[in-house]
Amino acid sequence: MTYEKTRKGNPLQLTVEQHFHTAHAIAKFYNTNGNVEVKDINTGEVLQRHKRAKIFSTKRNWDERAEKGYMAHIEADFHNQIDSLNLGRPRDDAAISKYLALWRLRHKFHLERSSDAPLFGIDGEYLTKEQQEILEKRGIGYINERAEIPARQLTGIQIQIGVDQLMQTLGGIKWGLLHSKNSQFLCADCYHRFLFIPVSPVLALAGNLPDQELTDAEVSIANHHSVNSASQFYFGSYLEKCPIA
Repeated sequence: MTYEKTRKGNPLQLTVEQHFHTAHAIAKFYNTNGNVEVKDINTGEVLQRHKRAKIFSTKRNWDERAEKGYMAHIEADFHNQIDSLNLGRPRDDAAISKYLALWRLRHKFHLERSSDAPLFGIDGEYLTKEQQEILEKRGIGYINERAEIPARQLTGIQIQIGVDQLMQTLGGIKWGLLHSKNSQFLCADCYHRFLFIPVSPVLALAGNLPDQELTDAEVSIANHHSVNSASQFYFGSYLEKCPIA
């Protein structure tokens, strides 16, 4: 399903390009060109891309209530963690786990977009495009003229519920910090089964492992798992510096 476009000029500045993994986290892998190197799995091509590149985002897939509400809070808590990482320093494990849950679910709905959900036995609401956008900007849901719940509203609710459900499993995870002195980490477009979050070329968070420094061989094993975790692409600062076992 394609996304619903805003009115011309997007006068209410509704978010259209939505990152499933945050631009802030991607930027921590920037190389000296102010980009990351992205390996497109389908084509095999290596691309130089900025954190705002379309490959990192989905178009208006969840509503503004989700984007600027609970998602923004989860992102901010995660950013606070990755901006102050040190070996042996305490960290907020729940904030990291909740972000991984959010990342997984946003990526899932990026790959498998929902459709508008029909309601039966009721009439649709004949709202103008402007009225619909005002309601969305205010975090208020509505039913369209075809008596359907817009897909992005449904997706926003499903992700919110899904985060709480995933936290029943992820909530007990303790995150260790892995540090590489020489080799660099890759980052997959998402990690649906691997408890792993690369947060810079030389730092990564790993579920239920102690803080530790890794050898080049161990980094290459981690990168192997990242490649296997990727659905459409993986990225790094300089891919030639990222060994893969």
